[in-house]
Amino acid sequence: MDVDLRLVRYFLVMSEELHFTAAARRLYVSQPALSNQIRRLETQLGAQLFDRSPRGVTLTAAGDAFLPHARGALEAIRSGVADATAAAQRDQVLRIDVLHTNLATPRAVLARLRDRLPSFRLEITSRGTREQQQRLLAGELDLALCGSTARCPDGVMQRIIRREALGVALPARHPLAAAESVAVRELTDELHYLPQDDLAPEWNEFVLACCRTAGFAPRRHPASGSSAAELVKAGECVALGLLSTPYPPGVVVRPLAAGVPPYGWSLRWRDSPRTPAAALAVLRSLD
Repeated sequence: MDVDLRLVRYFLVMSEELHFTAAARRLYVSQPALSNQIRRLETQLGAQLFDRSPRGVTLTAAGDAFLPHARGALEAIRSGVADATAAAQRDQVLRIDVLHTNLATPRAVLARLRDRLPSFRLEITSRGTREQQQRLLAGELDLALCGSTARCPDGVMQRIIRREALGVALPARHPLAAAESVAVRELTDELHYLPQDDLAPEWNEFVLACCRTAGFAPRRHPASGSSAAELVKAGECVALGLLSTPYPPGVVVRPLAAGVPPYGWSLRWRDSPRTPAAALAVLRSLD
């Protein structure tokens, strides 16, 4: 015999209220509709479940016998749904490119995903903004983290999730290393480290714009493929960067003076059913 689970739920609510009007209110149905559904269930079972009398409504012997089984059936369904959802989530893979796993915001993004969505398996890459865009559009990537000033192609959605203050990395012996803060114009005569253009062109444009606003065009250190930390520590250049960027001993990071805008981080995704809504929800913003 097939029994409609919706009717079982109606029966359980009715068994708790023992009042058709109160039960109908809880179920958001009319009282006549609830009476019809209860009669339909009784017909399916071939037994009267409630005794309706002027003194009120009570469970019959058949209703008493059916009650624990009805509760068990509904609880089994709830448990089954929860288990199926958890199993489906365990199979979910989230493909995300974060530019650089050593930076504070990418680390915070990955930590948030691992903490809030432990059932997701993360596939993490750091291949640069240009490749991010290509992979997003090709459906090879679910989420990408990049600078908010990067060009956002058609078909790609974005949301700014964090803004970070800027600083300048200096050799420990640099005259400005003892300063409380450094104005960008004070770096006019320095060699500046900039990463390779194909990795983070939006960052390089941001730095160049900061320097132009301060009245100069920065001289770029030729070894853009080398480690910024090594070059700065050796005294070969300075590096504008996020204040949170870690550097080894021998490098001092000083905040930039007022007037330099914070750097925005954007989360990007393709407008596709494949994009996990749960991931977008937990990354709505970062503290």
